Amino acid sequence: MEYRFSNVTLNAKTQTLDVQDKKVVLEERVFNLLLYLLDTRPKVCNQQELVAFLWPDSVVSPWSLPRLVSDTRSLLHRLGVEQDVIVTVRGQGYKFNPELKVFQQSVEDDTQLNIELLSAEHRSDGAHLKFWIGVTLLMCSVCIWLIINHSFEHLEEREFKASEPLDAIGRILWVDDNPVNNKKEQGYFLKHKIGVYNTTSTQEALLLLSMYEYNVVISDMGRQGEPLAGLKLLRAMRSRGDDTPFYVYTWVESENQNHVIKAAGGQGVATKKLDLYELVLLHFHNEIL
Repeated sequence: MEYRFSNVTLNAKTQTLDVQDKKVVLEERVFNLLLYLLDTRPKVCNQQELVAFLWPDSVVSPWSLPRLVSDTRSLLHRLGVEQDVIVTVRGQGYKFNPELKVFQQSVEDDTQLNIELLSAEHRSDGAHLKFWIGVTLLMCSVCIWLIINHSFEHLEEREFKASEPLDAIGRILWVDDNPVNNKKEQGYFLKHKIGVYNTTSTQEALLLLSMYEYNVVISDMGRQGEPLAGLKLLRAMRSRGDDTPFYVYTWVESENQNHVIKAAGGQGVATKKLDLYELVLLHFHNEIL
């Protein structure tokens, strides 16, 4: 099913949002929130109802839902959505903006229509139709093989991809091409109710920073053959006005390296995990207290 509203197309099958030819795969709870509000419109959904749907069989903090709504609004704004999508009804909950006209279209209906048109076009030529069916089946088989192969290649990386605790007090974006190396450190922050999100490249990190809010960024200095990748990420962030606290976590201790990072707008360099814990937790001091 596709939903079209404002300058947006939401595809329920692929969980993607298409805004002015920019297509983004939505995080699962963001997608579920939008879809639920769409399907229940024009009803006002109270907090208990939404929490039960979005976090089934879980206990979450009272501000988990407001933060999710805030993150979703921020994401839609950054993607260029022209109108407010989620409306807050004070003292009651949230609802889909009733001023937006919504057009629904079944993707399955489109597929069936294409099949019927193809059949009509080639009804007089059965061999031609069989040829195109064969090509389609071959392409589907190749796609399935690529998806399975890609899944196995990245299975190990996903095993170490941390997530956000139910009662999280904040978020860390961790940029490192070998996230397994930081498993213990990430576990420490998770125990302190701080969500940790891994990415392996500067490009992915900048995209995530443009879509979501993080309290701290931790990066290695060199990765994927680029010895100054961490410094370049920091400079890219500061050049576009992103002042998220930034730390380099590396094995090589160097006072000059620390000076370079601070001169570029970063907060510092840590080479020992205890030093990293102390530096990062300073940004969550009020929440921990």
